[in-house]
Amino acid sequence: MTEENDWIMRQINSFAQGLGYLLAQRKGAAQTEIIFPAKEAQNLPHQAELQQLIHQQAYGAAAARLLKLRYAMTEPKFMALSLWFYNTLNQYNDTQLQAGQYSKQAIVAGLKQLEQLTD
Repeated sequence: MTEENDWIMRQINSFAQGLGYLLAQRKGAAQTEIIFPAKEAQNLPHQAELQQLIHQQAYGAAAARLLKLRYAMTEPKFMALSLWFYNTLNQYNDTQLQAGQYSKQAIVAGLKQLEQLTD
């Protein structure tokens, strides 16, 4: 739902603007601005693509795709995506990983490779 269509969000926005105006009217006060935090659940670049491969149990293909993305994004985003990827795989048990021809040892190897890339 967009902010314009959501009555509660319009009320919060109006209240925040009014509060900002009142705070800014204090004698000698600098311009006051209220900033709402971004959504916490925003996906990283290429996360949906990797999630689809994980869903298809193509864990090896997803790991290979992750390495190809190294230069397609900034290093902090690549590291965040990599950590998300290996953390997601690490939550699966051995049987689930074997169904996708992957293992806990492959996760450890991927993390070690990731560590070498950052050195």
